[in-house]
Amino acid sequence: MKAYRASILRFDDHGQAVFDKDGLLVVGFAAGGGCERVLAVGPRDTVAPQFPGIPTEELAGRIIAPGFVDLHVHYPQIDVIGSPAEGLLPWLENYTFPQESRFTDPAHAQAVAQFFMTELLRNGVTTALTFATSHPASVDAFFTEARRRRMRMIGGKVLQDRHSPDGVRDETEQSLIDTEALIGRWHGVDRLGYAITPRFAPSCSAAQLRGAGELAARYPEVWIQSHVAENRDEIAWARELFPQARSYL
Repeated sequence: MKAYRASILRFDDHGQAVFDKDGLLVVGFAAGGGCERVLAVGPRDTVAPQFPGIPTEELAGRIIAPGFVDLHVHYPQIDVIGSPAEGLLPWLENYTFPQESRFTDPAHAQAVAQFFMTELLRNGVTTALTFATSHPASVDAFFTEARRRRMRMIGGKVLQDRHSPDGVRDETEQSLIDTEALIGRWHGVDRLGYAITPRFAPSCSAAQLRGAGELAARYPEVWIQSHVAENRDEIAWARELFPQARSYL
């Protein structure tokens, strides 16, 4: 066990923010073993007597806080951040799709996943809701690296069976088979969770969207993530493709 003395920003059991100006965070392995975890946290004068003689690292002037949570990020796009384009759709065509097509290679997916996780941790992010690509290998690389680092990560294979170029476009039935297999392989393993991931409505056929909905009903414990209404061109396109829909959602 080890303790860290610093100012601590935390949340109580009711979700209320608590600030301990002189706080103590104790980490170690629980009686049942497993991963190292937080054993106690709170004001130093309350926590310290419970752990007499524990080695303590003094971090005066610093704040210890829970890790940040990123609720929307694409790990395969880390190398095209900031690429210029007149709008979302040409940006996807000129930068994103060519980059994501490389993730059919497991070695490339692994290298990018490692760099992505390193950058998250470097910026204090310990949990993220993440898009992979349409390739199952990209999901396996993502979850393998997250599990190795004991991070709390949620992600999924992108579904896109139309209006997408070769290299990223998937096949309707196989995409749903792959998604179900990935749910079985990764959801609930250690700190990992799966998200059914239609890229956005224009990239998915009605059959693929229907299949995604059926998977969500079959596995109600998994997440769902997508995109909606990011720019006017996309909204107009979605309206043309789904004229019967009451709204984009």
